[in-house]
Amino acid sequence: MLTFAITTTTKLAGISLHRNNRMLGEIRIEVSKTHSTTILDQIDSLFTWTGEKLDNVENVLVSIGPGSFTGVRIAISVVKGMFYGKNVNFYQVNELDALAYQVFYSLDNSFLLQHDEDNEKDKLKIYSMIDSGKEKIYYAAYGLKTVKEEKKLKQMENYEVIKLEKLMEKLNNEDKKIVLIGDAGINYREKIMKTVKNKMLFPADDRMRISTATFMQMFLNNILKKSDIFQLKPDYLEKSQAERDKK
Repeated sequence: MLTFAITTTTKLAGISLHRNNRMLGEIRIEVSKTHSTTILDQIDSLFTWTGEKLDNVENVLVSIGPGSFTGVRIAISVVKGMFYGKNVNFYQVNELDALAYQVFYSLDNSFLLQHDEDNEKDKLKIYSMIDSGKEKIYYAAYGLKTVKEEKKLKQMENYEVIKLEKLMEKLNNEDKKIVLIGDAGINYREKIMKTVKNKMLFPADDRMRISTATFMQMFLNNILKKSDIFQLKPDYLEKSQAERDKK
């Protein structure tokens, strides 16, 4: 089973290729310009370096946002063009969910043990945050629940577009320890740390941004929603500037 995963939702382009549950290769590059100028070269390199063929791909995992309006469209357009007419299964990934699962899958790793002396995982709340620019953020909040003695991730607050100032108010009112993840956590970390009185936990820098390896873990755990080439559409959370200008 060959699986291809891709995101161009933020400035970080991420692609990876997996054979069953083993990663064959991953490319993560933060681009200064639009992803459209580089993403096809990255994909070509990934298949060349791994020695795999596009025709052997069975599953495609693609981020549908939220994030950059142009970026979200690029990944979806690329996979539609690459796999049109091919016998491929498509799975859509909400990137806010994926960021939360990236923390969830890391709970037994060192970053929490190093920063949380009590290691009280049940009292954690995860905030996934994607920067939309000008201190506007796409976010959702998640917590942990126990089902038959097994830890599960549970969404606690709906996807929302929020200003940084309002989000920091929410963080100050939390009664749980908070894990922040996503590029907004990187871009506004200093301001958040100066303003929010509650204890903030941050994953290691290389885990703050999304990895498409997380998409694969979600796929293997049957979390992703199956789609098809025609139903695959961006989830922006808000109207584009062009749509707003029509009013």
